[in-house]
Amino acid sequence: MRTNPAAALALADHCALWEAICRISNDFITILDRDCRIQFLNRAGDGHAASEVLGRKVTEFVLADSARLIERLVGEVFVTSETRSLEVTSRLALGGLNYYRMQLGPVSIDGRVVAVLASSESILPLKETEQSLARERNLLRRLIEIQERERQLVSYDIHDGLAQYLAGATMHFQAWEAAIGDQPGREDLHRGLRLLQAAADESRRLISGLRPPDLDELGIVDAIDSLVADARMEVPAVAFEHHLPGPRLPPMLETTIFRIVQESLSNVRKHAAATTATVKLRREGDWVRIRVDDDGCGFNPAAVAEDRFGLEGIRQRSRLFGGEPVITSSPGAGTQIEVSLPIHDEPSS
Repeated sequence: MRTNPAAALALADHCALWEAICRISNDFITILDRDCRIQFLNRAGDGHAASEVLGRKVTEFVLADSARLIERLVGEVFVTSETRSLEVTSRLALGGLNYYRMQLGPVSIDGRVVAVLASSESILPLKETEQSLARERNLLRRLIEIQERERQLVSYDIHDGLAQYLAGATMHFQAWEAAIGDQPGREDLHRGLRLLQAAADESRRLISGLRPPDLDELGIVDAIDSLVADARMEVPAVAFEHHLPGPRLPPMLETTIFRIVQESLSNVRKHAAATTATVKLRREGDWVRIRVDDDGCGFNPAAVAEDRFGLEGIRQRSRLFGGEPVITSSPGAGTQIEVSLPIHDEPSS
């Protein structure tokens, strides 16, 4: 391949080439000696002037943990002649912090490392985005906790209020029905009794949908048992396998598992036209693994309508607790939803 004579001249002039690289690079390029002192820099930043930075240790401008890491890795580059990568947190001249991704590489003469070249890229926008996402997720998690507590209170109100009134009225009507025998009006009384029993069944359904008492009183296994029992009314064969040794899981984690299984089985009942489904729940070390399978019609996960929020709800709940669901499906091949969630102690409120 032919080389342009002017370009060849530029490549041969290492000083001109070095100056061009330093001038156009968006990174901060510095040369460090063994003591981490700055011997050269292409430009200064963070509110510092080049004159006040040159000759000083780079560790003076970063937090203590970052300083120790830089010292250790610079030493390793001098010994091994190998590159190193790290992230550091620096202090701004007027207060505040900046964040950098730093690459360290050897500068060698006659096979001996005489200095370390450091190329630093500001990742402040990335950190700010990460922090913003963390705040949003914490807020969403808090909102879900509040929603679950409100559901719990409403379910208790229905259970202790409306459901008890309906149960009391039903017993009175049953006693009355037995007392009047075949007297006129018995059929009307019986119809009224059926309506009361239907209302009691509906109240139980509302309680289970809001937050089943079993989840708080007995735990996640009994709560999922109730979901599986409901699913069997529409899906011929639904199995539940579980292995959860040790103490009960943290309350919000149990709630998240319950909602993931609830939504998964709801999708099976509404959309899958399945004949069998299986729910598996296992604790493996510091993780709990959830899996829901069905042999239904399946679907294309990449083509789910925007107004279908069930799968997105599963994704968001999983991500809030440090997991990522794996949804496997295709038309005619059934569906499998797998989620692994870490088990962490919850802070007391």
